[in-house]
Amino acid sequence: MQPLKGFIADSYHLYKIAVNGYFKSREGFEIHRQDDALVSIVFSALALEAFINEMLSLAKDAKQAGSTEVFLDKLINSISESDSRRKTTCKKFMLTSEALDSIFNKGESPYQDFADLFSLRDCLVHLKPEDNIDIDESGKINFLPRKLIKRLRSKGICQQHTQIESITLLVSTANAAMWACNTASIMVNAILDKIPQSDFTTNNEAINLYRNEFQPPVQ
Repeated sequence: MQPLKGFIADSYHLYKIAVNGYFKSREGFEIHRQDDALVSIVFSALALEAFINEMLSLAKDAKQAGSTEVFLDKLINSISESDSRRKTTCKKFMLTSEALDSIFNKGESPYQDFADLFSLRDCLVHLKPEDNIDIDESGKINFLPRKLIKRLRSKGICQQHTQIESITLLVSTANAAMWACNTASIMVNAILDKIPQSDFTTNNEAINLYRNEFQPPVQ
């Protein structure tokens, strides 16, 4: 029998960076922006991406150690196939929930916030000038924001003290940072809650670590 191998979990460290960004964003404005909120948003998404990849390693380690749980095979197959086909993180979470026989509802929380977080993350990381300005014949300036902004405004997380519809400005708020951290916390724990009670979950140090570290920030 080959010696067992392990892996280093970094997802919770990325989440701590996100949480620290939230706390810094609460300290106040700097030229109407709380730039640390952008750090919080991006790293919340990075933490989720790392977590779902770590779940694959966790399942593989359990199988190598002799676990016969069928759901672990389904979990490994789903995430591995997602990797081979270069599926998005959102798709990986959906397939993981399906493998655990408790699929997320795309039209409900927490998946809606999760999908919006990754849309925002992709927007910030691959930013394109899609927030447009229109000047009518009278000289009145109208801002035409991208569709994502409307969804984010409905969550009450956008900047309220500006008429400029720049998405980087609108989401540079402590509320946006808190929403991002809460979404990461909820989604990680939602996946953990979907894992069937079994020998795999009993006294599993990795699962306990995730539950302890992916707590929502204290407001």
